[in-house]
Amino acid sequence: MNIIKPSVEMRAEPNLSSGLESECLFGESVEILEDYHDWVHCKLLTDNYCGWIKKEALSYMHQATHRIISKRSFIFSKKDLKSNCIQYLPLGSKLHLKNITPDWAEMALFNKIVYVPSKHLIDINQKVDDWVSIAELLIGTPYRWGGRDSMGIDCSALLQLAYETYGQNIPRNSQDQLTLNKILINDINNLSRGSVVFWKGHVGLMVDKKNCIHANAFHMTTVVEPLVNIIERSEKIKIIKMMDFN
Repeated sequence: MNIIKPSVEMRAEPNLSSGLESECLFGESVEILEDYHDWVHCKLLTDNYCGWIKKEALSYMHQATHRIISKRSFIFSKKDLKSNCIQYLPLGSKLHLKNITPDWAEMALFNKIVYVPSKHLIDINQKVDDWVSIAELLIGTPYRWGGRDSMGIDCSALLQLAYETYGQNIPRNSQDQLTLNKILINDINNLSRGSVVFWKGHVGLMVDKKNCIHANAFHMTTVVEPLVNIIERSEKIKIIKMMDFN
């Protein structure tokens, strides 16, 4: 089944007071593992992350042909920018589209034909070489623990969503991302755009040899700042691994 809302919260237990584990985005596929009242325990096939989501967020959709590549887009009721916006689509949403023109693409939603701006789309198989630029789109996005939507995001989701556009799905959490088979960097002076820096409970992406973009609770937003500032801000911060993701 597929997610039919812009995003849906994935929780640790089947109740709204349970902790937020992650979020599933529009069009992503899930495997149902267990049914409980108006909740399902499911596995998000993008990253195999498991948790509880509300049934109302699920339905069946055709296989995705495109993804949203802008920070956020909208579904319009007509091929007219002044028409009603049915809902927003966060970065990373997956859509089945047809009749694509330079301005609009058609999509079937709730037995109706609706429209998405073509400029916000790329083919699902298209690879973005400068995947760090996708993370940069999210500068200023509020920090949210467990967030994976462009309305609120955490550090590991920032890396995951950006790197997915490079053609690779990676784990949801930073401790699992840390175990990926990537080239290790042993000297902080050898960092470059696309290097990924991990320290305890956190991850950031280098936009150049000195500056790091990360969604963080210190600023409560997604910022670019010198890596040395991050390290010096707290004695508790210690770089544990630097990796080349390019």
